[in-house]
Parts: sequence; structure tokens; C-alpha cells
Amino acid sequence: MPEYIEVGEQELIAIAANQNQSRIPIIFLHGITLSVNFWTANLPPIVRENLPWYSLSLPGHYPTYYQTELLNVDMLAEVLMSAIHKLVGKQPVALVGYSAGGFVALNLAAHFPDYIKGVFCISGFSQGRWQGLLGWLQKLSQSGAMGKLLCKILCKMFMLNQALYKLASSMNAGDRQTYWNAPTLQTTVDAVYPDVIKHNLNNLVNLFECFADMDISHLLANIRVPTLILSGDRDPIIPLEHAKFLASRIPDAELIVLQGMGHMFFAERSLAYQNLLTSWIETKLCNPNQ
Repeated sequence: MPEYIEVGEQELIAIAANQNQSRIPIIFLHGITLSVNFWTANLPPIVRENLPWYSLSLPGHYPTYYQTELLNVDMLAEVLMSAIHKLVGKQPVALVGYSAGGFVALNLAAHFPDYIKGVFCISGFSQGRWQGLLGWLQKLSQSGAMGKLLCKILCKMFMLNQALYKLASSMNAGDRQTYWNAPTLQTTVDAVYPDVIKHNLNNLVNLFECFADMDISHLLANIRVPTLILSGDRDPIIPLEHAKFLASRIPDAELIVLQGMGHMFFAERSLAYQNLLTSWIETKLCNPNQ
């Protein structure tokens, strides 16, 4: 059952499994406009069957509420870390984050190094000014009342039905043929779409604007845990050059680039992602020295 977590003026939600396992918990963080159910369609067997895992929502995503004051880097870290402590206590955790969830994972590792054991960052970033379709929507969110209204209208249009949602999302892909043919595309959309259509559009527009002002580039050197940066060389939202920048600034980082992949790893390179995450868990989290 979903668990609601109140942290000050924020409310988050988490879903979890295998909590009775004694291994290190893994916290999964979804991307902006998605939901906690994103990861239920994209877990490798080693996680789904054997490890304690938690999918934790970002602020402002259905079905939770979000105070309208603008989030900042420090507040975001404090809210998410407090939620994690309420879920698992003050034991160390591993983080797996996608896109904005990748940013959150890096931010947590920089702010709270004693509580983070490792980071698996997929198409993440340290500076929240996006490119591509999301970047365009983000610019609208920063363009006064009319820009915000147009941003909400477009978001609503993209969410009218699953076909339009998948079509809009395809603009974030680098390998669109694989994207459209992937079985994981439909299973993922089936998992998130019932939540997506209930998002508060004011919250999303606020978040677009908030992220544009967030930058943790100066904090990357504080991340001392093993960090895997997974990127595609055709990502229209977070260019490969930014992934290379992350890897160059994080002391114990490894960069893996999947050729032809854009921003939609779960449909474009699902098997490669699952194999990489499984290997990372086995080598970084499950060896006898962990």
C-alpha cells in the first residue's frame, strides 16, 4: 500500500516492497511529470524479488500536495532526506534517479554524504535549465502569466489521452523506432498515466520554473560515493556534454554512454539499463564489504 509522508508543509508518497530484507535499501526517484508508479514497470528482477526498495515521489506530483512557495536546492534536499529517514530510519541508502530524480539523487549525496551509499543517475543533471521540449515548456513557465497559461494548456493537451502522451514523450527520444516498438513503453504508460492526468498543472509549472534556478554544480565535488552516470549520446533534454561534466566533477564517478539513446531510457534501452543496474547493485551494494 502507498505510504503518505508529511515533511513540514510538503507531503510525499512512497511505495515499497521487500522491507523485511536486511540488505541496503534502494530509493528510486522518478522524473518530472511522472509518478511513483514509474518504477514499478522498470525494476530489474534482482530488485523486484530480493532487495528492499522504495519508490519515492518528488514534491508536487499527484497524489501529494505542494506548497506554492518556490523550492530551492537546500529545501529539496532536506524534504527528501527527511522522507527517506521516515521510511527507513537513519541507515544508509542507495539512490537511483531518472532525469529530475537524478538531480535529486546527486543533491542528496552532496548534502548528506553519511546517509548515501551510492548513486545510479540516469539522464540526470546538476543545472536545471533543460533543452528540447521540456526546455521550451520551462521557458514558457518563466514568461509571465501568459507564458504560464500557455505552458499549462500545452501540458493538458499532451495528457489528453495515452496516444498524445506517448507522441509528446517521443520528442524526448533519440531512437524513436526502438521507442515506439518497445513493450516497456506501454507498460510504463499504463503505470503512470492514471497519475499523470491528475497532476496539478499549477504545481508542474511552478516546478518547471523552480528547476530553472537550481544549480548544484559547485557541490558535485562533495559527492564521495560510487556514482554511475548513465546517458545517451542523442539526449535532446540533457546533452551528453553535461553528463561528461558530471563525471568530471564527481570524484568517484563512472560514465556509461548508450549509443543512439535519447532521454527515454526505459523504452529506448530497457534491457541495457536493467543489466547495468543489476551489475552495479551486485558490485557496489551486495559484495561482502558493503
